[in-house]
Amino acid sequence: MIEFIWQSYALECGVVWALLAGIWLWAQPENARWLDRVYPLAPFAVFALLGVFPQASALLNPYLQLGLWLWIWLSVVWVISLLKRDASIMDIAYGFILLCGPWWLHTSTSPSSQDVSHLLLAMVTLGFGRYALYILWRNLPHGEDPRYAKWRQRSGSRFWWWSYFQIFLLQGVVIWVWMVPLMLGLQTSGPLHFWHIAGACIWLVGFVFEAGGDWQLTQFKRRRQDRSQLLNTGLWSLTRHPNYFGQTCMWWGYGVFALAHPWGWLSIFSIGYITWFMNKGSATSLMERHMIKTKPGYAEYCANVPSFFPRLWKKHQPSGDPT
Repeated sequence: MIEFIWQSYALECGVVWALLAGIWLWAQPENARWLDRVYPLAPFAVFALLGVFPQASALLNPYLQLGLWLWIWLSVVWVISLLKRDASIMDIAYGFILLCGPWWLHTSTSPSSQDVSHLLLAMVTLGFGRYALYILWRNLPHGEDPRYAKWRQRSGSRFWWWSYFQIFLLQGVVIWVWMVPLMLGLQTSGPLHFWHIAGACIWLVGFVFEAGGDWQLTQFKRRRQDRSQLLNTGLWSLTRHPNYFGQTCMWWGYGVFALAHPWGWLSIFSIGYITWFMNKGSATSLMERHMIKTKPGYAEYCANVPSFFPRLWKKHQPSGDPT
């Protein structure tokens, strides 16, 4: 259906997005980061690339159709958030969209050999499927996340439309950019390649860090005696954010997998952005400032454990640290 809509109304979709991008840019505050001003313009870069390299239409058209798919479904999620008065349902939708996006790409492409794409789909299904179910279990019973509630209070009466751009469309563009390695990896053909095996091995390391970090945190929350205690053992003694590092490492695996494609080098830009986003560009710094203020010993924990890239040797920690 998306392919039919795209082929029939590609120009109209471009015009509508141009209008939305204009409103999005107009609504941003004066102190907005330069990157926030880039997100609305990202789709036009792909249109320009398609105009310069029309021979790449077989590669780029499914990617643009994926953008339309994301736009439609995130608009539906936004409407649901208005009805529920809960913008944090985006966090739940995020995991399931990550899971469904590659499957949609798989159905819209037809490489000569499906064996390699099945390996990538298995990695995607296990990784994103586990993540989506974990976020659903963690977030569903708790109502609107305090971060979104604060944005709602700060934005006042304009939050209902402002959230469409700054929460839903923004994360849609982020997911769309992140999908570049998967789009390329799913279009590789031929027998199993060195890059496929190397990508799968890197992905496995990331899966252990993300799933293991989430599992250790869940067990810790069940055992702790009060909320002031810190988790600083296991994977959390190697990096303060093993789940963020693990998800990034999984994306590195997808990017290495995609290097078997002639255009696979394009995934380097996406992977670089993901690494920056997970390390510096997300809400990590805000969360850590809050933790330093509210949890005794967190500043000392930060001094002993790296924020993102894991240290494979441990510093000696004072015996009085909470565990």
